[in-house]
Amino acid sequence: MLDDRGNTAAYLLYALTRIRSIARLANVSQEQLRKAAETTPLDLSHPSEWKMAKCVLRFPDIVVRILDDLLMHSLCEYLYDLSSVFTEFYENCYCVEKDKQGKIVKVNMSRLLLCEAVASTISTAFRILGVKPVEKM
Repeated sequence: MLDDRGNTAAYLLYALTRIRSIARLANVSQEQLRKAAETTPLDLSHPSEWKMAKCVLRFPDIVVRILDDLLMHSLCEYLYDLSSVFTEFYENCYCVEKDKQGKIVKVNMSRLLLCEAVASTISTAFRILGVKPVEKM
């Protein structure tokens, strides 16, 4: 149950904390992300970006299904899928590029916004499930 790998609550919580750490690493505040969302187009040119965006868009369908059948495990399965897709994205797509000294060279705001969409979706799903997310693990 507490394993941070596989389909566990710890894995799902870890995915959310990792997403939140990306924005912290980039020194981008929630307010800056909200402003960027109004003007920055999403670039889904990498297959992992596209896959993650499609997974986020499934969330309303999952909620409607839960309202129909009251089977909450569907939401948990969706969260696991979304977290797995995020992990694949995280391994393939850099949101923040640093030089050898650790100084931030480039922040990919489109990818940060995509990460924020995933974090928001996970947070909303946690609220539905009654799970209180943590900021750090």
